[in-house]
Amino acid sequence: MNSKLIKKFIAFVLFFYVLQPLNALAEKIYLDITQPGIKKLAIALEGFDNLSNVSKTIKENLEFTEYFRVYGPFPITAEFDPQLWKSSDVEIVVRARTLDKISVKIFATTSASPIFVKEYPLKNNEFTGNLISSDIYKLLTGKESPFFNRFVFVRKLSSCMGIFLSNWNGKNVQDTGLRRHIISRVLLKGNKIFYSALNGKSWTIEVFDISNKTNKEIIKSKALLVLGDVLNESQFIYSESDGEISEIKISDIYGRTKAVSSSRWIDTSARWSASHIFFVSNRDGSPQIYKITSSGTQRVTFQGRYNTEPSINPQGSKMAFSSLVGNFQIYIMDILSGTQTQITNQGNNEQPCFCPDGHFLTIMSDRRGKKEIYLISSDGAVQKSLTHGYLPFCSR
Repeated sequence: MNSKLIKKFIAFVLFFYVLQPLNALAEKIYLDITQPGIKKLAIALEGFDNLSNVSKTIKENLEFTEYFRVYGPFPITAEFDPQLWKSSDVEIVVRARTLDKISVKIFATTSASPIFVKEYPLKNNEFTGNLISSDIYKLLTGKESPFFNRFVFVRKLSSCMGIFLSNWNGKNVQDTGLRRHIISRVLLKGNKIFYSALNGKSWTIEVFDISNKTNKEIIKSKALLVLGDVLNESQFIYSESDGEISEIKISDIYGRTKAVSSSRWIDTSARWSASHIFFVSNRDGSPQIYKITSSGTQRVTFQGRYNTEPSINPQGSKMAFSSLVGNFQIYIMDILSGTQTQITNQGNNEQPCFCPDGHFLTIMSDRRGKKEIYLISSDGAVQKSLTHGYLPFCSR
């Protein structure tokens, strides 16, 4: 083989191993997180010299999900030898070498060939750790990771309510400085926080730009305003009720509104999913969840006497909601079949919000005697307390 052909062959091999999609080298999904009662997958870290922040983030992220047990980092050997791990419970080894970049190879302990190869920027920080742990999570579960999620939420202060931001696991909480007498809902879209609040004697819908710390009032009314959902960074859906008429409306950030529905019932908690609008109404006697489609309004929930606070997953296939069954509990409904499953059972559990990864949700729970925000999986297997507060909204 001449030198030109050798160079082309090497270039092809590098392209195949480095630029292939995440799962291209994997033979299987190593952990099916949709199955109940799964055993934690044991992972060992090797190398990561002078990358203590990166390895710490990887370990904390993966173990926080409760799907993994992470050992190390251990010193790296010249070549990967699966025989060294034969007597341990380790099934996956993540090896990292550093030169001008962080070169990561992932091995199953059943083979000397890697199932994943990728390079990352040589930066010893949390962001790089999030990048690597996200790729590990997706490779091993086939699912998007929650590690780049954020959530916005509300805390009750001495004389008012405040709006706060946090990273995905509640370890980095930031105070936005926003204060209002009553806040009925808060949403996060990109670098903008949308919220509805009682401001003096009027209800308002406002938007706060996180980047430049500016706040803008969009809508002001004596009628009750409850923000529903954000369609994009310039449009949102909300409900307005004056005690006689309830309307669901769409508005842009300039306050130009269009009514979608109007009734003499109490219609609220409007949520947007593709071409459908989900909302809560008492038109059949007790609060139930409905949806507006091109063919009209249809009832969605039939089990239970009090169903509220819908949240639709990004795929549009599942709906989380809160149902009163003694206490409020979180249910997950398969939208196509109508099958629903209860995933909480202790205390009151309310205000569900699907995260962008589609598997985890943020909720408010008082199971420990105070209002706290929890991160829970859609099958109920993972339930982790994050911080104190309520009205969580998960975004990215």
